[in-house]
Amino acid sequence: DNPDVKILMDDFFYQESYADLHIHSYYSDGTMSPLEIIKEAKDSGVSVVSITDHDMLKGSRKLMELAKDHGIKGIPGVEIDSIEWNTNFHILAYNFNLNDSEFEDFIKKNRRILDEISVRLIEKMEHDHKHISLEDYKDFTYDRAGGGWKALHYFLHKGLTGNLAEGFKIYNNYDIPNSSAKFPSIEEVCKQIHRAGGKAILAHPGKVIKEEDPLVLEKKLRKLLNKGLDGIECYYPSHSPLLTKICLDICREKELIVTSGSDCHGSFEKTKIGQMKTPYKDLIKI
Repeated sequence: DNPDVKILMDDFFYQESYADLHIHSYYSDGTMSPLEIIKEAKDSGVSVVSITDHDMLKGSRKLMELAKDHGIKGIPGVEIDSIEWNTNFHILAYNFNLNDSEFEDFIKKNRRILDEISVRLIEKMEHDHKHISLEDYKDFTYDRAGGGWKALHYFLHKGLTGNLAEGFKIYNNYDIPNSSAKFPSIEEVCKQIHRAGGKAILAHPGKVIKEEDPLVLEKKLRKLLNKGLDGIECYYPSHSPLLTKICLDICREKELIVTSGSDCHGSFEKTKIGQMKTPYKDLIKI
């Protein structure tokens, strides 16, 4: 009955269980609710979870409300867009104060910047498609459980695409990539995360830094880490063994945080919760 002993036992349980710290709910572009994510995590042997929706805190808040009652260790999380070297980098924030109003305002502003990309696209498309208009787009609603985001569902609704994934090409056709948005720098994102008491992690570097030469990739990683980052998402579905090793070696050398994530979006993408099979204990500072 000693509460201190129970805390130690709980801590040991979570250390030995799997963790997945990169999951998206239907509050951003996934297909699952936070409760569905918790249930799938448990079915996959995952006991440590973070919902990291794109520039949005609703999913993380809901996770923290539900986690303990379902035997899950929830970690506050969010994936934040940033711009560096004219490239859209994603920064994962963890363990920040969910009640920090200044941080919440920062996240909301970033979400408006993200949504503005689609607005600019619709404005361009109005000239080429008589049945497309910004007013119509703003009035459009969709089922979030379908995954993706509003514009992708709008294109499908208007018959411009046969499925949600085809909508990605429209952004390319009109030359409106995420890198064209006025997101804050990595340094500014890290500053905001730290001010809210959190840690800043570079998400899926291999997905963003396209380098065949491992030495060049490592050099770029080190430059990015100097901008205030606390760690790297080393374990990621599309990372090669070599890239994983490079990331782990840097984290060991610099005593940075190692994280692992599936980047699961439910049925909207192919990855599954817990597929990395990474024990939570391996994600503590090494």
